[in-house]
Amino acid sequence: MLPEETKILKPVLTLIKNPKNKESLRLLFLLSVCLFLIISPGAASASSSWELDPENPAVGDIMEIKGNGFEGETAKVVVTFEKEVEVQDGKYEYTLENVVIPSGFDNSFTVQAEGVEDLNVRAKMLLWLTKSAETKDGTATVSQKTVPPGTYQIRIDGKSTGSEVKLKIKAMQEIEVDSEGSLSYQYNTKSIPAGDFEVKVGDITKQIKLQPSETTSSGINSRDIKAEETNEKKTGKTTDGVNEEKVKEKNTSNEKKFIGSSFDTKSKKVWIAGILVGLILFLVYLKIRKS
Repeated sequence: MLPEETKILKPVLTLIKNPKNKESLRLLFLLSVCLFLIISPGAASASSSWELDPENPAVGDIMEIKGNGFEGETAKVVVTFEKEVEVQDGKYEYTLENVVIPSGFDNSFTVQAEGVEDLNVRAKMLLWLTKSAETKDGTATVSQKTVPPGTYQIRIDGKSTGSEVKLKIKAMQEIEVDSEGSLSYQYNTKSIPAGDFEVKVGDITKQIKLQPSETTSSGINSRDIKAEETNEKKTGKTTDGVNEEKVKEKNTSNEKKFIGSSFDTKSKKVWIAGILVGLILFLVYLKIRKS
C-alpha cells in the first residue's frame, strides 16, 4: 500500500484585531520603557543633592555648597541675581566691588539689561576692559567666557530713556567632583546685594534669600562681635578688660611720644646754643687777631 499523502501546513500569522488586546500591548510597551528609564544610569543623577552653609546667609558671608551623588568629573554651579537700577539724566550705572572669581575649569558671566538703549560691562583687575552690546527689543546682553581668576571691580552702565533699568547677572563655574561623587564650593556674597537670588548646582535649583549685612553704627559686623564675645568667655577676658589694656597701652605710647618729643626739643635748643657760642668765640678770636 502506498503511504498516505502528507500535507504540509504553513504557519498562518494573524493580526490582533481585538481592541482590548491592542490596548494591553500598548500598556506593556509603556511599562517596559518606564522600567528601562528607571534602571538606566542616567536616572542616578536624580539622587544627587546639595546643602548650603549657612542656611540663611547675609551679605558678606562666604557660602559653602556641599553636595553628593553627582556623576562625572565636574558639575556646573550657576549663581543668578537681579538688581533694579535708577536712571539719572538718561544714564544708569551699577558697580560691584571686590568680585572674587575663583580658580576653576570654566568661569563665565552674563549680564542682561532690560529697558536700555545699550549696555557696557567694564571689568578691572589691573586695567579696565570693556565689552559692549546694543539693545534688541529693549534688552541688551553681554557674555564673557573663560574669565581669569582674580579680584575684580565691575561697572555696568549705559543709556536708557526709562526711569529704571532691570539688571540680571549670572555667574557660572565648573567645579571638580571627586571619585565618591561629592563636591564642595565656596562663594563670597560680598558683591551681591541683599534680596532673592538663585543657586543651581547640576540640575538642582534653589532659591536663596540673602539677608542685609548685620553691621553696627560703627561699621563693625555684629557676627564678629558675637565671635569675640565667645572667645572672651573661653579665654576669661572681658571686653572691658581688653579695652582697659588697650587704653593703658595707648597712654603709655603717648607718654613715650611726649617724652621723646621733649628730649628732641631740648636737644635742638642745646644744639642752637652751641652754634651761637661757637660764633661768638670765633668773632672774639678775629677781633683779637686784628688788634
